[in-house]
Amino acid sequence: MTHRSDARAAGGALAAAALAAALLTAGCGGENAGGAGRGGGDGAGEAAGSPSPSPSETAQNSDPGAPEGIEGARAALQAFLRGQADGNPAVCRYVAQGGAFVRGPALRGDCPAGVRNTPHWLRPRERQALRTVSVRGGRLAGGKAVIPFSALHWTSGTMSESTLQSEFTLRRHEGLWQIVK
Repeated sequence: MTHRSDARAAGGALAAAALAAALLTAGCGGENAGGAGRGGGDGAGEAAGSPSPSPSETAQNSDPGAPEGIEGARAALQAFLRGQADGNPAVCRYVAQGGAFVRGPALRGDCPAGVRNTPHWLRPRERQALRTVSVRGGRLAGGKAVIPFSALHWTSGTMSESTLQSEFTLRRHEGLWQIVK
């Protein structure tokens, strides 16, 4: 009798897995709310639609530091500070090469090495503050964004102006906000 109940349980589990798979894939390639199939209802699929953006265009458009205006500058600074807290050298794209910021005490002329070393010289509570930092202030002035330390807010940890600096200046370069000083 035990064998028969085990088989029934296995069959039930298999049926549940098949139902879950069907539900998960139900939206793939089916009709949208308007009754049209993929590709805008012309039946030709996505290949006949507008061309997909190139990978560089997609990266540019989805990069937090790409939008023009103060919002893009805030997003670039926030992404840099959070990445710096984690020692991620990929955030060096938000640092202007040859600028005062890259030559400063934190990066010492070598952004990737400086960012990789940052977690080692920050106190744990400072590192936590940087990981949760958000940028909510700043202003545009003469083609640059100026963001004071007071515009930085964090949800855990602690840091002071001396942890970073009193003010950040960013400029757009090749469609991306970058920290210059």
